Amino acid sequence: MKNISLATAFLSTILFGISPTEAQTSELPSTVSPEIQPGNNEILEEMEHFLFEEEGIMDQVNHELLKEGYKTRTALIYYSKEDVQLKFFLVEKPATQSNQQKVKSIFYKLIEKNNLNPKAFTIEVGEQSDGPDW
Repeated sequence: MKNISLATAFLSTILFGISPTEAQTSELPSTVSPEIQPGNNEILEEMEHFLFEEEGIMDQVNHELLKEGYKTRTALIYYSKEDVQLKFFLVEKPATQSNQQKVKSIFYKLIEKNNLNPKAFTIEVGEQSDGPDW
């Protein structure tokens, strides 16, 4: 386990849904670790921009997942741009080996397309009823 008091950690849970005519997104509240030092706000803002800006990596991933018929909830925690842990929770589909591989494939294709380091991301895919493993 990482020493959160020394690292900037951010936990976010996002619920993505799709309707027959358009993709809809509803964001649940984000949680910032209470151990984050006040001086780390700049790092936190940089990470939020990196991951969640319009057309940012998470926006692209969620758009592609919806396009492929995958509704997901996503939990993530990050310490830096080189250490991001994600878990995609499949909604309305089982987390079969095939579905897990498809979600991971979509994610890593977009990581490559955006010239990001794939080793910086730890990805898991699970059932809607699962929880994060961290």
